[in-house]
Amino acid sequence: MRKALRAAARGAFAIGLLTLAAQAAATAEEDFRAGQLAYQRGDVAAAITALRRAAAANHAPSQHLLGFLLENAGLVDEAAGHYRGAAEQEHADALAAYAGLLAAGRGAPKDERAAFDLYSRAAARGHAMAIRIVADAYLKGELGVRARDDARALPALRRAAERDHLAAIDALATAYRRGDYGAAPDAAEAARWQARAAELRKRQTAGAAKK
Repeated sequence: MRKALRAAARGAFAIGLLTLAAQAAATAEEDFRAGQLAYQRGDVAAAITALRRAAAANHAPSQHLLGFLLENAGLVDEAAGHYRGAAEQEHADALAAYAGLLAAGRGAPKDERAAFDLYSRAAARGHAMAIRIVADAYLKGELGVRARDDARALPALRRAAERDHLAAIDALATAYRRGDYGAAPDAAEAARWQARAAELRKRQTAGAAKK
C-alpha cells in the first residue's frame, strides 16, 4: 500500500510539474505575441516589456526579438545576453545575430572563430545571411578561417551556391575540376556548376540592362 501511495504521489508531482511547465510555455508564447504586436504598431516600450517577461522564461524567439530591439536602442551589452540565451537553444536568427556581435566585438569580446562557429550553426539551419557569410569566410579566409577546412567547406559552399551565391558557384566548378576542398574530381559536376554560373551572370547582365 505504501509503495502504491508513494508511486501515486510521485506521479501526481510529475504531472504537476508538467502542467506548470505547459502553463509557463503558454504564458511565454502569449507574451511573445503581445510583444510582436506592440512592435508592429510602433510601441517599442510595450514590446520590450512583454518580451522581457517571455525572455525570462527562456523563450528563444522572445530572447532574439528582445535582443534585436535592445541592440537597435543602443543597449548592445544587454542585447548580447539575450541573443546568447536564444543561440544556446539553436535559434537560427539568434545564432547569426550573436555571431555578428562577436565578429565585431560589440557587447562581448571580439572572437572571430566563435563567430564563425555560430554562423556555421545558423547556416546549417538554413539562415540565408549566415550561409553567405560562411561561404565568404572559406573563400576569402575571413573570420579566423586560415586554411581550407575540407570536411566543412564543400557543403558550406554548396549551400551558398544553391542560393545563387556566384562566388560559391565558381568555387564549386573549380573544386570539381581540380579536386579542391576535398572534392573528388568530377568533370560533369564541374560543367554543371560552370553552366549555372554562366546562366546567373547572363541573368544579372539582363537585369542590369533593364535599369
